[in-house]
Amino acid sequence: MLDTLRTALVGACFAGWLTASVLNQFSLAWCKRLLRYDRLGLVPRWTFFAPKPAREDIHVVYRDRGETTMGPWRSLTTAPPNPWVRWIWNPGRFERKAAIDLVNGLRNTRHLVKEHPRALILSTSYVGLAGWVVRQAREETAAYREFAVLTSTGYPPDQKLSVEFTSQVHRLEP
Repeated sequence: MLDTLRTALVGACFAGWLTASVLNQFSLAWCKRLLRYDRLGLVPRWTFFAPKPAREDIHVVYRDRGETTMGPWRSLTTAPPNPWVRWIWNPGRFERKAAIDLVNGLRNTRHLVKEHPRALILSTSYVGLAGWVVRQAREETAAYREFAVLTSTGYPPDQKLSVEFTSQVHRLEP
């Protein structure tokens, strides 16, 4: 009897959670008021069909610089695998997601500090990207490193690349 009651209680909790999750996908005023009490963020909101879906790909690239030389641009993250394999094996997806989140944070911060553009390098997104880039393997002659954010639209050979942001040149520790 007690086991049946526990099972029913756990089932009711999960059913309530599922119901709240489904209802949260609609912008209901009473649901928003109720979710103020969801301090742990247990009721998700998915935005698969966002009002402004992504229409471009983001690439973070970096290069090493010596005193008189410049190395080639290299990608910070790996390219996604073949779409037929991606759903099974896609170890780089977390890195690509982190790069996208940091770049979006950089975009938002750049918009907020447009009157003081030098303040951008103090933002958590810039510091996070710079730290990630600096920790990559480097050439022996490298004394400096810089990174850039590129956006691309379309597919090769018609792919269009544009530079959205270029960082300051950062000195590397010996």
